[in-house]
Amino acid sequence: MKIPYLKLWIQVVRGLIALALGMAPMVNAAEPLAQKTVLIHLKTGLDLDDAQLCVAYNQIWAAAETGQRVQVLVDASAVKTYKKGWLGGNELEDYEIPEDLRRILSKEFHLPLEKIPRTYGEYLRMLHAEGVEFFINSEMLVTYGIEKEYGKVENLAVDFFKPVGIQEALRLVTNADIYLVY
Repeated sequence: MKIPYLKLWIQVVRGLIALALGMAPMVNAAEPLAQKTVLIHLKTGLDLDDAQLCVAYNQIWAAAETGQRVQVLVDASAVKTYKKGWLGGNELEDYEIPEDLRRILSKEFHLPLEKIPRTYGEYLRMLHAEGVEFFINSEMLVTYGIEKEYGKVENLAVDFFKPVGIQEALRLVTNADIYLVY
């Protein structure tokens, strides 16, 4: 009698053991992969946990470097992070990337350190310039008082976020080949 999924289960257990022992192979971000749609769902605001957005930006860049179609859905408390401030910027605009992380990114993406963004505002604009598509939940913009009108994005610090409704946000999630949440 065959046990369904036994081979898969054994592979998963072996992978977890290798990972726990630190023997998992490193993936080269420049290796070409089959084109897939990667959705990175940003739900945690900078005020709640800055590490979530910082790690997410690195994953967004890694996915873009492999030639994937990368979409980002800004949702829940993360929408507050991109609200236009008094001087037109947002919470991330001048938030500096630690130098040790910049050195890691330089090594990981095979770029000189001077080509690595210094702030998360620069990082965000670089990701957009790399072709990453950014969407933002319009319902949450209204709920947090950032926008007065559903479907508008007049009070964000960047002009490339496309507002989406509840059904469109769900479509982004269900149509993604790869889904990561931060």
